Amino acid sequence: MNDKDRFFLETIFSRSADGLMICDGQGRILKMNQAAERLNGIKASDVLGKDVRTLVTEGQINRSATQEVLETRRQVSLVQTTPRSGYSLLVTGTPVFDDTGGVAYVVVNERDISLIRDMRRKLAQVRQESEKMRDELAELSLRELADNHIVAKSSSMKQTVHLALKLARIGASNILLQGESGTGKGLLAKFIHKHSLRDGRPFIQINCAALPENLLEAELFGYEKGAFTGARDTGKAGLFELAAGGTLFLDEIGELSPVVQAKLLKYLDDQEIMPVGGTKPKKIDCSILAATNRDLEQQTRKKLFRLDLLHRLNTFTLVIPPLRDRPEDIVELTRICLTRYNKKYNRRAQIGYRALQALKSHSFAGNVRELVNIIKQAVAMCERRQLDDYLVRFTETPLTSSAGPDMRDACKGLVQAVEVVEHDMLMQAAACCRTTREAASFLGISQPTVVRKCKKHGIVIKP
Repeated sequence: MNDKDRFFLETIFSRSADGLMICDGQGRILKMNQAAERLNGIKASDVLGKDVRTLVTEGQINRSATQEVLETRRQVSLVQTTPRSGYSLLVTGTPVFDDTGGVAYVVVNERDISLIRDMRRKLAQVRQESEKMRDELAELSLRELADNHIVAKSSSMKQTVHLALKLARIGASNILLQGESGTGKGLLAKFIHKHSLRDGRPFIQINCAALPENLLEAELFGYEKGAFTGARDTGKAGLFELAAGGTLFLDEIGELSPVVQAKLLKYLDDQEIMPVGGTKPKKIDCSILAATNRDLEQQTRKKLFRLDLLHRLNTFTLVIPPLRDRPEDIVELTRICLTRYNKKYNRRAQIGYRALQALKSHSFAGNVRELVNIIKQAVAMCERRQLDDYLVRFTETPLTSSAGPDMRDACKGLVQAVEVVEHDMLMQAAACCRTTREAASFLGISQPTVVRKCKKHGIVIKP
């Protein structure tokens, strides 16, 4: 070995941050670097040539890795305490064998465990801060939900929202949102998308009940040139393609026809779609969220919904409780809606205890959508500043209000009584439902009948 190499190795040995010590085959200390001196609280000049066992006998260290290596003839790791320095050291002794198989040297490496402990403590502190920030973000998210008529004051709704946030963060797909109409499944789907890694990518939503089977299939999967009469000459990209990289939200998934169910299952299996009239599948990457107000398990028993599709869709299931089971949320939602519509209509309307109690005891067949529409109508239509009388009358059920003595006094015949009940039930449907199709399902009549009767009573519901 030349002088340059010797200097190089000596520099590495002396400048190492770890304590390094070399002993011979009899346990005598041959060499010790500055870090070993500091960690053991001793000077190299005082111990060079000494048997390392004497350091244990004199109480300068409690255990010797060198001694145990010589006894076992294998690498040894142990925790060593050094009273002089006060350090706890992780010490590893490694044997170096000669040509005859004897232990020629023992190389000892020492590291301060307190550094590891400090790192663990700092890591735990960082994790705590991260959890705190995550909780703060969750609270901000809850306030953001409130701006969209989703309030989570009740324990059941808090649990649903926090689970949604967790699923969003881990990038979960195939999430099924279950809940009655008007509970806010669409808003929760947007919330999941916004807090997922796909935020900033497309969020595409479609109501599967709004289109007939042939149009729905073309909308979802797109179609090729000349796929059917009236098709565009250039073909058309479907919603799956438009949602590539983002999220596709399938509302009212229980309304899918068997044909579309089969094609959706195909996508969930291999992430490929086949456009209508196409011959080559297309690979699409998007997250699937689905929602329904139907009992899909019951639908499968009736052979109306595929069991294998249900199993693929409900990998994760979020249940949104109905508003009638969340009285705490009713109060908070009422406050938010009152503030919003007072500002919108330049009013200073107020709601007292009597109205709040009436709202809390109301069945809310239309859930949050019905409550929002009730408050909106009360603020816009009631002439008084105090809305209690208006809201108490509005929240009375149609059958109750039509069967009492007040109604009998006001109506002089069966025809007039029917007109009053019809009007009240249509108003209830308008508060609960978004479209005349939903209103028809709610009232148990056909959609054209709903349109005709709404026109008759001057009630507006979207087609």
